[in-house]
Amino acid sequence: MTSGVYADSFKIGETIFVAYPSGNIKDDAFIVGQVEAINEKGDYQISVIEFVEGHDYGLSCVPMIKKQSKHSTTSEYGSSWELWKDTTTLEKENLDYLVSQKEVMKLGVGKHLFIERNNLYIVFGRWKSDAPMLTIDRLGRAEKEAAENQMQGMLPALALVKLHRSSFYGEYGRPMMSFESIEPLNTLLSAVLETFSQDPALKTTWQARKRDWPKISADMRSYFLIEAIDKIVADATHQQYVQGVEKAGEKALNTLKYQLSQLKRSEQ
Repeated sequence: MTSGVYADSFKIGETIFVAYPSGNIKDDAFIVGQVEAINEKGDYQISVIEFVEGHDYGLSCVPMIKKQSKHSTTSEYGSSWELWKDTTTLEKENLDYLVSQKEVMKLGVGKHLFIERNNLYIVFGRWKSDAPMLTIDRLGRAEKEAAENQMQGMLPALALVKLHRSSFYGEYGRPMMSFESIEPLNTLLSAVLETFSQDPALKTTWQARKRDWPKISADMRSYFLIEAIDKIVADATHQQYVQGVEKAGEKALNTLKYQLSQLKRSEQ
C-alpha cells in the first residue's frame, strides 16, 4: 500500500482511521479514534472509539494515561504499560494511544479502503470454494478494484484465477466437460511454471516442506500466489482422473501430466 492515502494532517478533536493492513488481508486491523494531542514529530495521541480485536497493537502503539483517568497522577511511561497488559485489546477508559502519523488517514477513506480489501478477499475465497456464480467478468472487475485500491500485489494471483475459472466454466457460466478442461488447464499450468521461472524465490517458498506462513502472509503477492497455485495444482491433479477425460487426447493428457510433474512439492 503506497503512502498517497496517508497524506492528510489532522487537528485535535478529529476522528481518524489508523490502518494496519496485512498482506493476507484476513489479518487486517484498524483503530477508529479521536485525536487528543499531537506531538512534536506529528504523531497522534488518540482516544479509542472502535478497533479490531486480536491484532498485536503493542508493535505499533504507545499507551498514554488519560489526563482525566483515575490513574492520571501516575503518569510515568512505565505505568502506562502496566495498565496495558494485553496488547491485543485496547483500553478505552484509562488509556490513550500514541500512533504514527504514517498509519493515519481520513475516516471515510480508511473505511472505504478496508471494505474494498475485504470484498476482494471474499471474491478470492469464493473462487477457492468453487462458487458456481463467480463469473470471469466479476474476476475482471476484481483486478480493476485491486489496482484502484493499491492492492497490486493480488494481480498476479488474480490473473491465474481467471485462467483457472476459464478451465472449468465456458460462456455464460456453462460447466466444461472434463475433457474440455484439459487444454485450458495446460495453458494455466504453463503460466504457473512461467511465474516460477521468473521468480525462483517464490518457487522455493511454494515447494518447501514446511512453509513460514507468518513471513508469507506479510507479502500480498506471495501469499495470494501460493494460495492460488495450491488450488490450481490440486484441481489439475484431480482432473486427470475424472470420467471422460480421455477424450481430450493422449497428447493433451501427457502434457498435463508432464507439467504437473514439474510442480511437485518437497513433501510429495
